[in-house]
Amino acid sequence: MKIFLDTNVWVSALMAPGICEDLLFDSCKQGIAISSPLVWQELAEVLQRKVKAPEPVVAAARILWSDTIRVAEPSDPADDADARLVAAAATAGADLFVTGDKRVLEWGASGSMRIVSPRAAWIILFEPRLNR
Repeated sequence: MKIFLDTNVWVSALMAPGICEDLLFDSCKQGIAISSPLVWQELAEVLQRKVKAPEPVVAAARILWSDTIRVAEPSDPADDADARLVAAAATAGADLFVTGDKRVLEWGASGSMRIVSPRAAWIILFEPRLNR
């Protein structure tokens, strides 16, 4: 199983404990996290400019991001970063694209890749472990 975490999931994971944090740390630890340069650009901007995260949080994000399988995203459509990220994830063979963006969640899938909420991804990834 490979998963691609959207930028909003990364921000939630780094700024508050919970489901997104579990997804980020576990997927990086297992080597199943996929990301792209656009996610890093968006993440760095949000952490530094919008939420004014302390430098240790930005440093932790950089380390975690370096543990992902990185793929390039297509340049089209130039005006829709979400569509480019979903396309990059699908091309990289991700099984799940995890996002909190309602517009993207409505797409449901891209090829065989499911587009799911963080809660749905957590259930998919962690529930089987709990039932052992």
